[in-house]
Amino acid sequence: MGRRAWGTVRRLPSGRYQARYPDGSGKQVSAPHTFSSKADGNRWLAKVQTELDSGRWIDPKAGQETLEVYAERWVDTRLVRGRPLAPRTAELYRAQLKNHIAPALGSTPLRQLEASAVRSWYGKISGPSGPGQVTAAKCYRLLRAICTTAVDDNLIARNPCSIRGAGQERSSERPMFTLTQVQALVDAVEDRWRALILLAAWTGLRIGELSALRREHLDLDAGTVSVRSSVVDVIGQERSYGPPKSAAGRRTVAIPPHIIDDLEHHLATYAQPGAQGLVFVGPKGGPIRRNNFSARVWAPAAETAGLPPGSHLHDLRGWGATIAARHGATTKELMHRLGHASPATALRYQRAEQERDAALAAAMSAAVRQADGAAST
Repeated sequence: MGRRAWGTVRRLPSGRYQARYPDGSGKQVSAPHTFSSKADGNRWLAKVQTELDSGRWIDPKAGQETLEVYAERWVDTRLVRGRPLAPRTAELYRAQLKNHIAPALGSTPLRQLEASAVRSWYGKISGPSGPGQVTAAKCYRLLRAICTTAVDDNLIARNPCSIRGAGQERSSERPMFTLTQVQALVDAVEDRWRALILLAAWTGLRIGELSALRREHLDLDAGTVSVRSSVVDVIGQERSYGPPKSAAGRRTVAIPPHIIDDLEHHLATYAQPGAQGLVFVGPKGGPIRRNNFSARVWAPAAETAGLPPGSHLHDLRGWGATIAARHGATTKELMHRLGHASPATALRYQRAEQERDAALAAAMSAAVRQADGAAST
């Protein structure tokens, strides 16, 4: 009596039992292993039927491809809000996979990727010999997203990435410049780059947005700069111009009046001609290359200006946001100036300014107490 209502269980010459069930096409699918008794085979079939009816069944033959192969296809086909990954994002994901995920987990078949292996991997990359907590968090989030899609594709039953808080970045504090340091930086660069540093500091534009800026995007009579595109540089590919990082990145920002004269001088002296002409170009008239600019312009000027070691051009963006918060900018206003869709970063700059204000208040109280103590002696 090997027959049952759904599926079959038959005795093999070895004495063990094989369970099989028909798939959607009528083809017989065998259990991934044999059973010591017919009852065990029937229980397995009952479990399969229940999971099929509820949509929770995972074919035991699914998920046989390795994590590395699946992840590469995931990067190629990933959609965010209906659009493929931005080229630089795809490049970043591939680098994270190659350098930090694939060496330990890449050869593992998806269905064999267990939570214990993920914990062991994360423990190593987040430890003292790893690439740092921020990179570890980014890699963990990437792996979790890939595995989430694998669950949706019915390739694995559950996501093996279950470490609470592993995807949260505890970013180290970025240096906060003084106004004197920023002015020293402006004075340290060649005249060709003076306007770029000023615009980065006082409007918060990203380097990719500055590199894509064209004459028609500047309205110096109105005192505004419009962000309409951003440079996309990917290793091994030609430079391209695409939309800003998000819909919020497409914005028009007011320019502080005190830098208008510098911008007028720059347009008259260095920018490409015509409405479509790039505002910032190199000495030979070509577009800015991020790495070249960092090495040849930023690094020596930052050292001359006495900026903290490890300072980046992007830190000017944070400086400008903090200055705006100091002068009363609301969260919504900061989000607009920075081109952020989420208030999280804007709130961070506001909190930084509030903490600085509290520290100043505490210092003033300490000075009063010290004076009172001196007067009483």
